[in-house]
Amino acid sequence: MKRQKLKLLKVNTLLLFLILGIGWVHAQDKTIKGVVTAESGLPLPGVTILIKGSSSGTATDFDGNYQLNANVNDVLVFSFIGYSSKEITVGNQTTINVSLAENLSQLDEVIVVGYGSQKKKEVTGAVAQISAEEILEAPVPDILASLQGKVAGVNVQAASGRPGEASNIQIRGLVSLNGGEPLYVVDNIPQESNPNIAPEQIESIDILKDGASASVYGVRAAGGVILITTKKGKAGKMKVDISTYTGIQNITSGPALSNTAGYLYNRETTAEAAGGEPNTFFLDANALDWDTNFVEEVTSNNALVQNVSANISGGTESLTFNFNTNYFKQDGVIKGSDFDRLTNRITGQFNKGKFKAFASISMTQENRNQEPFNFYQYGVGQAPHNRPFNQIQSQGNAVVLDVDNEVFFSFLSRQLDNVDERENNNYSLALNLEYEIANGLKYKLNMGRNQFNFFRKFFQPQYLAIDRAGRLNESASRLNASLQEFYNFATRETIENILNYKKSFGKHNLELLGVISYEKFKNKNISVGVLYDDIASNDVQVLSNGAEAIKPTGNNFQNTIAGKLARVQYNYDGKYLLTASYRRDGSSRFPENNRYADFFGVSAGWNVSDEKWFNIEGINSLKLRGSMAETGFNNIGDYRFQQIIETGVNYPFGPDEDVVFGQVQRQYSNPDVAWETTISKNIGIEIGLFNNKLNITADVYQNDKEDMLINQRLAPSTGTWQPFAEGAYNTIPVNAGNMVNKGIEIGINYRDQIGDDFKYSISGAFSKNSNEVTELDGVTRGFANGFINVNVPTGEATTFLEVGREAYAFFLFQNDGVIKTTEELAEYQLLDNSAGVISTPQLGDLRYKDTNGDGALTEDDRVYSGSGIPNFDVGLNFNLEYKNWDLACQMFYSNGAKIYNGGKNIAYTFGRHQDQVFQWTPQNPDSNIPTYRQTSGHSNIKPSSDYWLEDGTYLRVRTLSIGYTVPGTQKIGIEKLRVYVNSLNPFTFTEYNGYDPEVGGNGISNRGIDFGNYPVSRQFMMGLQLSF
Repeated sequence: MKRQKLKLLKVNTLLLFLILGIGWVHAQDKTIKGVVTAESGLPLPGVTILIKGSSSGTATDFDGNYQLNANVNDVLVFSFIGYSSKEITVGNQTTINVSLAENLSQLDEVIVVGYGSQKKKEVTGAVAQISAEEILEAPVPDILASLQGKVAGVNVQAASGRPGEASNIQIRGLVSLNGGEPLYVVDNIPQESNPNIAPEQIESIDILKDGASASVYGVRAAGGVILITTKKGKAGKMKVDISTYTGIQNITSGPALSNTAGYLYNRETTAEAAGGEPNTFFLDANALDWDTNFVEEVTSNNALVQNVSANISGGTESLTFNFNTNYFKQDGVIKGSDFDRLTNRITGQFNKGKFKAFASISMTQENRNQEPFNFYQYGVGQAPHNRPFNQIQSQGNAVVLDVDNEVFFSFLSRQLDNVDERENNNYSLALNLEYEIANGLKYKLNMGRNQFNFFRKFFQPQYLAIDRAGRLNESASRLNASLQEFYNFATRETIENILNYKKSFGKHNLELLGVISYEKFKNKNISVGVLYDDIASNDVQVLSNGAEAIKPTGNNFQNTIAGKLARVQYNYDGKYLLTASYRRDGSSRFPENNRYADFFGVSAGWNVSDEKWFNIEGINSLKLRGSMAETGFNNIGDYRFQQIIETGVNYPFGPDEDVVFGQVQRQYSNPDVAWETTISKNIGIEIGLFNNKLNITADVYQNDKEDMLINQRLAPSTGTWQPFAEGAYNTIPVNAGNMVNKGIEIGINYRDQIGDDFKYSISGAFSKNSNEVTELDGVTRGFANGFINVNVPTGEATTFLEVGREAYAFFLFQNDGVIKTTEELAEYQLLDNSAGVISTPQLGDLRYKDTNGDGALTEDDRVYSGSGIPNFDVGLNFNLEYKNWDLACQMFYSNGAKIYNGGKNIAYTFGRHQDQVFQWTPQNPDSNIPTYRQTSGHSNIKPSSDYWLEDGTYLRVRTLSIGYTVPGTQKIGIEKLRVYVNSLNPFTFTEYNGYDPEVGGNGISNRGIDFGNYPVSRQFMMGLQLSF
């Protein structure tokens, strides 16, 4: 009996477990259904409902209905384009009806503006925001490069392809004839220049484009303002994000160079055309033994680029933190160059009652090795029949050069062991303290300090060139090694007292702001150096190894800015918007009589779609806005209004003319120098269509630049024309230049999805800016710049300022083809060449046009030939997501800029271009290639000729990436695991024959000039992203 009871108990127990198990299974897997609507009550078709952490889900039908199976512990995620997502735990529910609110990121996205933030709907100025996700789409170390093609009205161009080189950025055109850049503000603290923050440390970038938005920063806002917000922690469990990528980079193009056979053929035909014989084999009997590509000798294709970043964040409701560390390393595609950066940033935020505090501390160390001067250019110029570097015999510091031109060859070879190491340490602190004094009244204190320490070591080793006969060639040698060290110490301190009052009276909303700010910048630079004696070792690179000192230099600079700001922001019911500001700034860079200036700004907006009578189907939001404001520019250098006496200038003095220490005033100052100002006008429209899936922003603007400082040249009788320093001391700054920037910009963004799994977004940015110089103190054309001086001691200018044209447009001599017949030569020789513009004409030479028809070739025959400023540019961005796959592509199109092909000019100058194999000769009389004359100053290679100017229009695939997020990783404790491949500049379509059509230069005087010194490269990378 007991045995039967025990058996029955076991059976009953088993049945109980089975029943409970079946019940548990049914409890875990049940049908959930419901309706999804908008806040207005209208059903939403196409809403995606997913079980969080899986790919299982469904979508609502036309009436907003849905149905799916889930268990009690599942979390349902409801998402729809243009609406905020919502998460709901299933629990015991079987019917879950959901109402989705319109997405704040589309309609009421919070935008950071000067000294505060506003809902996007309430912003009355031209302001654009870039999120962290958009910034990281381009794998670049420079935040500016990540903005290219993403924001209408913001033009970004690579200055060069050198590792770690910052891009040039211009917001709505040129800031001033004196250069200039936007003002950068990081965590509410103004910076001296580009802060060079790692993109992984940035939460968002807000760009103030129009004058009314930027005028609250007064003195330095003429170029627009870039507000950078770094990442902050969020309350909740600690989160760890790790990302890394590694890739290679290479040069994609360059001038076509001849090989040894082609080069020697060119030398032979060149000599025959001149009635002589080539001397190549006389100078180098082994000329046929080598076919060296010296461009490959100085470049390093497939150079590595690496990046790794780790981010840790978390905290409680009252205290949060975020820590990020980033290491970036890029080897240069030109040997001798590389860049690495280690940057750490920690931010913390504390909230308690009416008190808030935020602090940000960053430490950055950058190390850079820079290639020798003109390294790539000298590689282009070398004869291919010379020995490669690894075949040169050497003993100690002496090398045997059995080449046809030891001096020119040594321009390259003696720089191979140069050391040019640069280290920059940057420490920054930002502290924001806020206390609510009364309801709506807050006091805020911003304090910041930036410290920059720079060190450069420049060592040029002893290099003794021995010719074939065993003799020392002093002209090709560096007889004594030299070591120089450069130091720069800079600090910037900022303190701002801010009072803010915000109050609503029914539908009236008012916000008042008052600011008192003070900024001080101090800079100290020092340089020291030594020359080594004849027997010193190149291996001991310290100052104490020197035998003779190089004259040390040192300068101390300091400038301060003090400002007061008042701003009123008002809106009625969110429909009618008005902002007005007044700022008074003082800068120590100006004399007392012009030290202070006032800057006003006013803007207004109208949310038309909020009117009761507005009922246009498909249009969800419509806003009109306009602004007018004044901003300032003080980037004129320190002490320009003061007479400066320089010491350390030696003079022969006394009856015996002994050299004694002296002091001298080298240049004159202008005691009345004053501010440059910009009057900005803007009209804009913002439209949201189709449930805000499509958003369009368009602006038309005009920025009038007035009283720009130009350097008025003084007469030689003033005593300021110093030998070897033309232009350094013989000018005086005067406020006499005017310029205007006018343009239109359009930004479009569309987001949608097809079915449950396919999501996509398309965005575009169109920018057209027209620049025109309108006044130059009575000068029609002048202020030459853009000098091309390859192998020409004085160089020739290519860009000028001229009233009615773009700033620093090209003004070049117009070539009229090659002189092919004696009749053409005779006709050309009739022109008066007493000004020495061209060489004595011969058959095979380029001829130049007498454009003004006066029968002479002079500087007056230069003709406007375009500029490096494009007619317009367009950025296109595509993002696709399908299940766990993602694809992103960014394209950039630039139209109409002219590019000076300096690489081609270099190759022609040294007779190395492949075209020159087919040059004009008596045996090749129909050739359009001018004859190589083996003379550096010949007009066939004239730097100021339009022969080198080309159309710089291009279409570039800027970035192209594809990634895969591995599903189910939550089971092993990994919140997200994504692998991807990415590329930078993989494809470029252009008619330009030089290195690369993206030629930023210094952004103004040599923009569009491809000097051929460091080409932009393309990159291919693989990466990994992990989140815990």
